[in-house]
Amino acid sequence: MSAKSARGLQALVVAALVVMGAPAWAQSRRPQGVPGTTQPEEVPERVKALYQQYPVIELVTMGIGSLMWERHGHIALCVRYPNPADDICYNYGIGDFKAPIGMAAGFFRGTKSFWVGKQDPNQMLSVYRRFDRTIWVQPLPLTAAQKQQIIEKLEYDVLEEHKHYAYDHFWDNCTTRVRDILDDATGGALRRMEGKTYGRTYRDLARDGFQGMRVPLIITDIAMGRVTDVVPTYWERMFLPDYLRDAVRVLWGIEPIVLYQRQTDYLTEQGQLEIIAQRIGLPPPRSGSSGRLAFTLIILALTAPAWLTRVIGRFQRTGLGFSLALPVLLGSILWFLAIISPLPYVRWNESLLILLPLDLLLVRGAIERRRKYAVARIGMLAVVALLMLANVLTQPIWPLLPWALIPLATVAFLQPDGKLYSPLNPFAKQ
Repeated sequence: MSAKSARGLQALVVAALVVMGAPAWAQSRRPQGVPGTTQPEEVPERVKALYQQYPVIELVTMGIGSLMWERHGHIALCVRYPNPADDICYNYGIGDFKAPIGMAAGFFRGTKSFWVGKQDPNQMLSVYRRFDRTIWVQPLPLTAAQKQQIIEKLEYDVLEEHKHYAYDHFWDNCTTRVRDILDDATGGALRRMEGKTYGRTYRDLARDGFQGMRVPLIITDIAMGRVTDVVPTYWERMFLPDYLRDAVRVLWGIEPIVLYQRQTDYLTEQGQLEIIAQRIGLPPPRSGSSGRLAFTLIILALTAPAWLTRVIGRFQRTGLGFSLALPVLLGSILWFLAIISPLPYVRWNESLLILLPLDLLLVRGAIERRRKYAVARIGMLAVVALLMLANVLTQPIWPLLPWALIPLATVAFLQPDGKLYSPLNPFAKQ
């Protein structure tokens, strides 16, 4: 074989290896239809036509995952170009999830703990496929000028000096950032939309994602303050990906196209309902236990040592300390967060009126001083209960009342030997 022929054969082999190792989207021109769709024959002709008008702006939404922070879905904007190698997605939900404590600290302090970044569409979507999360795509029927405005805004946001922002779950998150970009480019088309919200508050919408997860459900009651008991408008509820996806469907008539369908199945009825809901693009079902009854029963068990040790006449201070440990600790955490955080639903938290770190005074000091403090606190809790009945205080924190009340009542009304103090004069010498 001549040297020239050898070089030609070598070049042919190298070219074949490059083609074989290249990603699927780079081996050929993009076929007509939606990139990533496994059943292009089911894609409407109108949608196919949008992919012949480059660049194409896509709204991509992801369904729920198994982890607590995945339970409200996710969202991104992707831009498709004639050359698939130029396609890019803009993800506003990037954070350091490998350091959750630092990220949580930044969240509560209102610092710029989240940022937006560029990602290859195939790489980004492969992550959500790997974690078995449904993926929907909606190409948006925008004008050339609107597309250009969106792309310029996205490119501006990913600059190093602009990409970080202070994440807020309700009013400034990955979805509201995407919503605002689309709204600005369309002259307020999303903001002007009206529709039914069914009286569901921010708290209700947050709890929807946690159905079947009792601990997160209880956290939403205790840690989310009164501002979340407001009913958001149709525009405001688009802070969740499901509702922004639905608003886009209503506004432009673009039905969500499934790029990947969640495969996980469950044996429980709740799990089956969840799968059905995900397949038709709805939020998780709202049925299931609220966790409040179970939480109340746990509290009754945790506070039992306070009065049981008084009744048996032994280990009274140990029993009281055991019953107070968790509410005092939780109250200290909530008060600390309320002091350092600018977030309104952290600062204006009605749980702070029930869980006071000062209740630790019940364990130390003269008995009469401790009893006076207990009686005063019981009076405070009575006022709180009346305000809750009158709907002046709106948080669903009734289970917290016995957590504070039982240890307080034990000190106020039970003598160290388990006998009741005089009801006529609770501070009389016995």
